Amino acid sequence: MNLLGKIVVITGTARGLGYAAACTLKKQGATVIGLDILAPQEPGLLDGFYQVDLCDRTALAQVIGAISTDFGDIDILVNNAGTLTLERGETGVTDAVTRAVDVNLFAPWQLVAGFLPGLLRKRGKVVNVSSLFALVNAPYVAAYAASKRALSAYSDVLRMQYRGQLDVVTVYPGFIDTAIHLPAQRVGLSVKRLVTFMWGDRTLLSLEEKLDAAADGLVRACQKDGLRNRGLTFMGTLAMYTARIAPSVVDAFIALRLRTLTRGGHLALKPELIE
Repeated sequence: MNLLGKIVVITGTARGLGYAAACTLKKQGATVIGLDILAPQEPGLLDGFYQVDLCDRTALAQVIGAISTDFGDIDILVNNAGTLTLERGETGVTDAVTRAVDVNLFAPWQLVAGFLPGLLRKRGKVVNVSSLFALVNAPYVAAYAASKRALSAYSDVLRMQYRGQLDVVTVYPGFIDTAIHLPAQRVGLSVKRLVTFMWGDRTLLSLEEKLDAAADGLVRACQKDGLRNRGLTFMGTLAMYTARIAPSVVDAFIALRLRTLTRGGHLALKPELIE
């Protein structure tokens, strides 16, 4: 799909992956409309920006209506916004858990529903940003992993339901060094260290996805038809398929990695700090 002149709505554009992807989409000639609870980094960069809490369904419905009035039918919806919370096993369904599921699952659902008539008229595309945490298990990320896995399932249903009328792609970012990981870092769960393999002071291998490369991958997901599931980088796609094909092996590897890093003093998990 040539993005020149295409109308793209993307959530989570105030920073991180959404901001980087929005910048690249603009360079490709797309009309880019951003949604975020935070103010934009560069006012005026995008063709439209709506500051909205994605958990506020009434406000979100009003934004969908405003975009449809101001810009007409959209071509691509990118559900990129996400939030990561941490829970101990005894944590119940708290307000933070409910909000995480709202942002990661129900907001994309509502956005798809609101824009769907126009997307079908244009035979457009939905790109849902899931996470490798939907496939690769880790401790204390129950709400995030469950909601991202549910988003992947929602994509599969949507794709089947509107086969031939709507292109639906699910992308699975790996670790990108952005603010979403700050809650995990505060309790000693450094995903960056988990995906970085070192020998002494030397880095032998890093599975970190650089922000610009990940943004380029998200834009490619907007451009190419019929992708279904994909990582944002080559290593991300490899990790995605490995987790799908051999989940028990990946589980055992992650568990071993956590034990090894903890015993070596490279990780110091403090679950008691999780609220």
